Amino acid sequence: MADLAEKLEAARAEVARLERIAATATCRELGCDMQSSGGANCGCEFEEQLDGVKIIAAGCCSVPVNVCTRCGDCDYGKNADATEIRRACRDATLFGDHDTTSKGGSHGA
Repeated sequence: MADLAEKLEAARAEVARLERIAATATCRELGCDMQSSGGANCGCEFEEQLDGVKIIAAGCCSVPVNVCTRCGDCDYGKNADATEIRRACRDATLFGDHDTTSKGGSHGA
């Protein structure tokens, strides 16, 4: 039983050591803690021919921008959610379902 108690104490000491390391670790070691910080223009401005019809998108959508709570790094709207919004925006524009009055990441799809 004493051996089990020693192992348990060693495990607790190891957890405490790792928690101290994590508390002072950099984003390079742990990865950034990205949180929403607002939005940026979707950048969906384009002109394209579709079946002989000129399609013009005005770029009225927005995508999320995230900032790390630890290091302050910003992704400037280059993230998975923004990629999906841009794809959906382009599809909606090309296929006639784009809401030009949308705000805050809506894209009418």
